[in-house]
Amino acid sequence: MTHLKPIRVGIIGLGGVAQVHLQAFELLVKENNHCVELVSVCDVRQDAVNAAVSCVAEKGIEGVEGYTDFNKLLARSEIDLAMVLTPASTHKDIVNAAAISGCDVFCEKPIAVNEDDADAMLSICSESNVKLFYGSCYRYLPAIIKAKSMITEGAIGDVQLLTEQMIGGHGLAAYNELAPIHYPLGGPGGPGMGLVDHGVHLIDIFPWLCNSEIISAQGSGHVSGQAASSEYLLMHLGNGAKGHLLYNAATFNTVLPNEGMFSGGQSYLNDSSVAEAGIWESAPGSISVYGSTGSLRIFHYTNALFLCNAQGQTQIPITGRQPFGHFATQLEDIAHVIHHNHAPSVSGEAGAVALKVLLQAYSPQGQSL
Repeated sequence: MTHLKPIRVGIIGLGGVAQVHLQAFELLVKENNHCVELVSVCDVRQDAVNAAVSCVAEKGIEGVEGYTDFNKLLARSEIDLAMVLTPASTHKDIVNAAAISGCDVFCEKPIAVNEDDADAMLSICSESNVKLFYGSCYRYLPAIIKAKSMITEGAIGDVQLLTEQMIGGHGLAAYNELAPIHYPLGGPGGPGMGLVDHGVHLIDIFPWLCNSEIISAQGSGHVSGQAASSEYLLMHLGNGAKGHLLYNAATFNTVLPNEGMFSGGQSYLNDSSVAEAGIWESAPGSISVYGSTGSLRIFHYTNALFLCNAQGQTQIPITGRQPFGHFATQLEDIAHVIHHNHAPSVSGEAGAVALKVLLQAYSPQGQSL
């Protein structure tokens, strides 16, 4: 892509998730990859803006403009892509303003806090003839990409069940959920590794992994501001497979000492903190995919993949940038799509579908989709 003009990017929102996106820009600079150019950042906190501008300058990204008003960024900063990394409850207004300004838009997960907001975002982007990208970064994780390839090639036969559970934390006394600015009180919400903020990733990739669609779902989701609770979602896919998620961040895990592994990349732990590559993780997150002739265990952030079948257990080699490098891979893909005027690899529609499925956990009986 070196012969193409870099895609000029403005970041709106400099909270925790923005730090891994900024790291992605830094990695691309280090690799001498100029598919994107960070030109502006915005946050309501002036200190966060100053810190971000200073930090990226130290990494070789100079001249980045800082704003505390996203409307001023959109009006003054000539960008091709606005990356909306703010809390979910603010997505609609910012995405709509960015679309009206004429630039393409990337929106972090979950796309919104309700279906009406998601639909409004899709409509305004369509009417404004701009692309809406959805932040499903799990589709860019090397272990998950390899697993999808193996599933497509028939390595485990027909997929029957996909599961993930994140149970643990540091007990009820240490439990914290995301603030109401993320998820308004009385509506869907919870901790960083709960059904809403984390499970939405799996709702997106489960059907993607086995090339099917979710036709119905039911479950129980945490309500923002209420006492800590266990959460689950059961998904029924068109190919007959089931997807199951189970979460509780207010207890302690039961993992035994020999069940962990050394991390092959940066990763998020059960309490939402970040672990660096190379450390021992006692309870690494994983996804299991069970098929008719074999099964896969995907350690998506520790960057390991295992095939289990009649011949035994085999560790599968993985190539590509180790986590959190997948955020740079995501940026490369977005730049390629914009440069060649393709449809987004992961569209706003995908985000709206994931949200609709997620909200079935808040429906008394769930329903067909």
